[in-house]
Amino acid sequence: MKKHLTTLFIMIVGLSTFGQNADELNLQSKKFLEIQQFDKAIPLLKKSAELGNAEAQYNLGFCYQTGTIVEKNQKKAIEWYLKSAEQGFNDAFYQLMMAYGNGEGIDQDPKKAFTYALKCAENNDGTCMWNVVNCYYSGIGTDKNINDMIKWAIRLGKLQNPENLAKSGYITSSRLQLAYLYRDGKEIKQNYFESYLWFLIYNEFKVDFSISQQQQVIKDIQDLETKLTAEQKENGQKAAEKLLERPLNNIGNLYKTDI
Repeated sequence: MKKHLTTLFIMIVGLSTFGQNADELNLQSKKFLEIQQFDKAIPLLKKSAELGNAEAQYNLGFCYQTGTIVEKNQKKAIEWYLKSAEQGFNDAFYQLMMAYGNGEGIDQDPKKAFTYALKCAENNDGTCMWNVVNCYYSGIGTDKNINDMIKWAIRLGKLQNPENLAKSGYITSSRLQLAYLYRDGKEIKQNYFESYLWFLIYNEFKVDFSISQQQQVIKDIQDLETKLTAEQKENGQKAAEKLLERPLNNIGNLYKTDI
């Protein structure tokens, strides 16, 4: 019994050291990558990935995908992304969504692309959420489902706008999409007031759109206001802020373009 207990103790200690070493190696590899000492970074990165660090596995996959530091190899990139994704690393979900969606390094598979998009979207990644919205809307990789599309569009539209213009654009586009969906009442029940709320929320970061697009939306808002009651127009800002769960800061520029 004593011998077995000693063996078990060694195994537990070994597993603990195993995890710690993987993380330390990953941190060291990132430091060398930052100062572009690639000859020192890659051995550490590979070792950390082999020991199971999810971030290192993703970084190594990215190196193989782009041909950065190592020879470009899409197949190896996918292998490492899959290992990283198994541990829930969100960037790996994103890369696998793109790989399966475009057939890069792996057979194109819209259903698997959607599966990874959904995993990524659950972590509030705006790009993945936008893809999920469009997949549910168009029925690509999954069954068309307007209710789920609306759910994800609302979740995306309520996110804070980041400084990254591309990512911010997905959020603002989702808000405008909701405004038109509720206004037109084709896929969902028509609701002018709900449409107005999303126009007000879109207005918060309309700078994501061109001046000509902004001008058209201003006309659409003014036209929509003719269909609202005085009470709805008066309560619009308060209701939009409740929906967004934070104050509107650009309401004074509702009828002006932002540069």
